[in-house]
Amino acid sequence: MQAIPDITERNAAPWLNAGSKAIQDLEDVRRVSARLFPQTLPQLAGVAYAGVCIEANLAGGDFYDFFASSPHRLGLVVGDVSGNGVASAMLRATLQASLRTLRLTGLNDFAGTLTLANRLLLESAPEAMYASLFFAEYDERSGRLRYVNCGHPSPVFIRGERACWLQPTATVLGLFQDWQCAIAEVCLQPGDTLLLYTDGVTEATNSAGEEFGPDRLLATLKAQNGLPLSRLLQECVDQVGRFAEGNPCDDLTLVGLRRLGREI
Repeated sequence: MQAIPDITERNAAPWLNAGSKAIQDLEDVRRVSARLFPQTLPQLAGVAYAGVCIEANLAGGDFYDFFASSPHRLGLVVGDVSGNGVASAMLRATLQASLRTLRLTGLNDFAGTLTLANRLLLESAPEAMYASLFFAEYDERSGRLRYVNCGHPSPVFIRGERACWLQPTATVLGLFQDWQCAIAEVCLQPGDTLLLYTDGVTEATNSAGEEFGPDRLLATLKAQNGLPLSRLLQECVDQVGRFAEGNPCDDLTLVGLRRLGREI
């Protein structure tokens, strides 16, 4: 029988060092990932907005972003790169950086911006990886929200007791060379709330195998819509966490936008 070699400190050190290096690399990815979320928020009168992202791993594929496209307009993005972990985080960083760069060329050209983003994703993404995306611009003077929904879970729009879902207007990014989109529009009245989310919210699963689903999300939103926006998002996060029994299997992202003032 071959003797089992002694594991001396000298022999073990390369393995320990490799493990420590891997842990440090993941921590570096996490720190860079965190910096990709908005660090400062544009100030616009007459509108409240907020976002939250809880990653299932050290680095994930979800992201959101806010930016001022003019003194009276707010751009917002919510995206979800397929899969999770380091590969998704790297692709997410590529997509988010592309969108931040492309928006400088003129946010009004939604179709051109997203067509270029699709091309960049096709060139940089591994096969079968893609991203869903909700890309919008809100004008605080008129309350108009122009948007493209690229295969993303349909945001919910609340006005009093009524609700509607903003359906996809394009396919996901990164899968198809021949990519086209339609631009849709909705007008927010004072008191209206728009909630954007990723599928980590609605597909959160409990021990019985049931999904949280859009109906539970809508019920939570309607019941708690009187809360300030940041507290409303936290309430949604808490509801999903309790339902999934504290065991999320995917990134969870929520973004809210509310036109301030009295309901009409």
